Amino acid sequence: MLLKNINKRKIFEDVAPHYRALSSYGQENELAFNSFFYVSSSEWNLYDFINEFAKKHELPKAVIKLKKIKTGISDFLMTGRGGHDHKFEKIKDIISFYPNLKYVLIGDDSQKDPYIYERICKIFPLNVKAVYIRKTKKVKEETVTTILANIKEMGVSTCYFIHSEKAIEHSKKINII
Repeated sequence: MLLKNINKRKIFEDVAPHYRALSSYGQENELAFNSFFYVSSSEWNLYDFINEFAKKHELPKAVIKLKKIKTGISDFLMTGRGGHDHKFEKIKDIISFYPNLKYVLIGDDSQKDPYIYERICKIFPLNVKAVYIRKTKKVKEETVTTILANIKEMGVSTCYFIHSEKAIEHSKKINII
């Protein structure tokens, strides 16, 4: 994130329409929206960047949950790296605080999202409606496929995709958009 300015950062095609459809689904009033939370491995020092990126690409307004700001120069250079347990804790806290809501977890296979989402589904299988994992690597990983199969066995719908078009079709099929 530090090497490109906000105007040069790109978003995957159809992400914004998909997120907006998820955000507005089931709302009778066009000014009402479903709650959205962005949980990231980035630290709070990148909040403005992430917020401006979301605005620029017309992503749904959301609560942004980030890691604590690191204090040393070496910590700063390692932004976004390291453990991802905070992501698990943040998601667990959100679901615990709003236990009557249904959640859609969206991530990718570049870090630990599949593992984190599997842990969340084990604790809250009735709260998670679907798990979406974007394929970012050249070869489909067996581990991700296995994790998604485990999640599906818990009664949670899953989608492993490269292009958002597949995720959108899946969302329509399970009636969340």
